[in-house]
Amino acid sequence: MKNIADTAYLVAMYRALETERPDSLFKDKYAALLAGSKGAMLVEILGEKEKITNAIALRTRLIDEQIEKLVQSQKIDTVLNLAAGLDTRPYRLDLPNSLHWIEVDFPDIIVEKEQKLQNIIPVCSLERIKLDITDTHLRKNLFSDISKNAKQVLVISEGFLSYLPEIEVAAIASDIKSQSKFIWWLFELESAETLENYDNIYTRKIFDQYFASGNRTLLFAPKQGANFFKQYGWQVTESISAWKESRRLKRDIKITRLLEPLMNLFAKANWEKLQQQGSIILLRNSKV
Repeated sequence: MKNIADTAYLVAMYRALETERPDSLFKDKYAALLAGSKGAMLVEILGEKEKITNAIALRTRLIDEQIEKLVQSQKIDTVLNLAAGLDTRPYRLDLPNSLHWIEVDFPDIIVEKEQKLQNIIPVCSLERIKLDITDTHLRKNLFSDISKNAKQVLVISEGFLSYLPEIEVAAIASDIKSQSKFIWWLFELESAETLENYDNIYTRKIFDQYFASGNRTLLFAPKQGANFFKQYGWQVTESISAWKESRRLKRDIKITRLLEPLMNLFAKANWEKLQQQGSIILLRNSKV
């Protein structure tokens, strides 16, 4: 992998692997096409295929559920997917055809995605924009342009924030909040414990080796958790523990069921921290 954008191929491949399961948490019939040989190769290089597939599948399912619930219960007319990668939600979710879905990502990703999906019709109105979301000037102009035609916007940034330094996340949080029509923001948030134990996580160490920069890929995991965003004008509406939801969706590790009573008795604090790792966060703009 030459840059962080290559993670799009990885995520697509893990979604393809999940789709093959008879008990899959979702069906993404275009994931394998988008991942291609590059995604398949990267998955083999990283190893721990089942473990990471479960993690990506769980995150995908939980965000799917939140999107469908919000679109059905709120007056959302626009979804803005930042760093959309090779995501196919506009093709596979239960969405109204009147919904305006906007994907933003690097030009190379957008061009390849458009080529591979050119003959496939999305379930809603779909627009793709080639743009580096970390470019402050371009980002602000984009948000302003979207606000002119939208009534209520849901912003999605899935796993994107984890790859950014805190100062960049703060800037994006402020820019999104400044748009009164940008009501909701949905994403995955890693815990501070995950960041502290980063160097001891085998998969992360291997993952980092395949980036030309040689730097850590996991950067953002605030000690305040989702409360980090309150100082930038956001209210925490939901914080969904992926660990806890894995039991509901039958993707938890069976041994944890046996250990839970003992952990609650002898190491309750550590057990609670473990359950907080990897949460799906839904924020609401306090300006509204």
